[in-house]
Amino acid sequence: MTSSCHISNTQSWSVQTPQKHNRSPDNYPCKGLDSNHCRNPGNEKMPWCYTTNTETRWEYCKVPSCGDAAGPDEPVIPVEEEDCYEGDGTSYRGVTSETISGKRCQRWTAMTPHSHKKTPQVFPQADLRRNLCRNPDGDPAPWCYTTDPTVRWEYCNLEKCITPTKPLNPLVPTPVPTPVPAQKDCKTGNGDTYRGVTSITVQGVTCQAWSAQSPQQHNSFTPQTHPTKGLEGNSCRNPEGGVNGPWCYTTDSNTRWDYCQIPGCAGMNCGTPVTKPRRCLGRIVGGCVSKAHSWPWQISLRTSSGHLCGGTLIHSQWVLTAAHCLEGSNETSAYKVLLGVHTERANDTFKQERNLEKLVLGPNGVDIALLKLQTPAIINDKVLPVCLPEKDFVVPSGTECYVTGWGETQGTGGEGVLKEAGFPVIENKICNRPSYLDGKVKDHEMCAGNIEGGNDSCQRDSGGPLVCHSQNRYVLQGVTSWGYGCAIAMKPGVYARVSKFVDWIDTTIKAN
Repeated sequence: MTSSCHISNTQSWSVQTPQKHNRSPDNYPCKGLDSNHCRNPGNEKMPWCYTTNTETRWEYCKVPSCGDAAGPDEPVIPVEEEDCYEGDGTSYRGVTSETISGKRCQRWTAMTPHSHKKTPQVFPQADLRRNLCRNPDGDPAPWCYTTDPTVRWEYCNLEKCITPTKPLNPLVPTPVPTPVPAQKDCKTGNGDTYRGVTSITVQGVTCQAWSAQSPQQHNSFTPQTHPTKGLEGNSCRNPEGGVNGPWCYTTDSNTRWDYCQIPGCAGMNCGTPVTKPRRCLGRIVGGCVSKAHSWPWQISLRTSSGHLCGGTLIHSQWVLTAAHCLEGSNETSAYKVLLGVHTERANDTFKQERNLEKLVLGPNGVDIALLKLQTPAIINDKVLPVCLPEKDFVVPSGTECYVTGWGETQGTGGEGVLKEAGFPVIENKICNRPSYLDGKVKDHEMCAGNIEGGNDSCQRDSGGPLVCHSQNRYVLQGVTSWGYGCAIAMKPGVYARVSKFVDWIDTTIKAN
């Protein structure tokens, strides 16, 4: 059955642009990955595809089930007998021989491509017949060695059975166990509370069990060291609370760990304000007054003299701002952060005030910095982190994005309250023309603004967010950095390109 979505928006599985991936016909030869039809090579909830939209990496497809949509000439195929396991699957004797990522199991008696000691002779009670999924050694679930030379073993494509809770009536036939229905699999915020079942990384590699020490040996995150973090199986988790979300050690000996692609839960995820922004066009000098708390990640960085710079909440305990905002002092005691404020006077009912525990300047002297709050912010409908972009993502030229701040308005009104303005991103090739910024914009920076001038971010907007709307959420793409004056024609503002620093952000937060 072909996709019910627009074929013109669906990327062919055999190509690598605009979305680079490993779900290719060569890697998944039995999954029907010809053309650009919706498929499900990795056992997701339903068929999906990569898209040709640079802002949308992949989407599920609206494919009706055969039982609901079969026409008169399309016979309904009977559902196969349910195959599930109980407990840790030690007693499983089913016939599944495929792993969770779609790889075929290696025979237990075979020593190629993987040599091993889990043989029928060593484990005579484990029923190690043919290449069937089994659990001879007490792992969290049935597994097998794979026929892929690059992936030694994986858990199998099986679900746990539902066990009856009421005493069985001996006169009523015992019901056949059925798989546990899939729970809503999404993350809230940075996913540190995620307890879903996804166990495949963004590169399509199966996760290693957190209790295992092969192929990745580690002592940092195990069920024993972090007993409350849900590390019992091999599902993606975020035990240390990193900003980029759940991850796992992988079963690929060449890839120690990788992030997992888990969607955010609607209404609770980063970048989804409860109060919808006005999204007015024209930059801050000529922008408009924001609706209160419609940009809940906006913070005010303060000194004893008052508002100094803007900044962006990216994690309950971390703020991103510009490094030049910290030139006055390298002492944390010189600053404080206000969250949940709409007015510059900060007389808001929902204000949260935090002292700083640490200042971390960006690598190689770039104009970006992280501020660690002494105590985490309370996340609510007035204070919410923004989402971070994918690594090295380049915002397409012409994309409408938004800046916010309490900066200089040059008499255009709205003094003392948070203002917003929308304007287009300008690609660096154009921004570096002699008539614009004459080659001064670096690769780790980006430009945005109206070519005709008249509107601009100004003094005291520094360090504040440049956010772009994508997939029903706001993503932090830039940090206000520098420019030539305010609102000068052909002199757009320059922003630190956040996608160039996501690894640094994540590493810094994990280390602190």
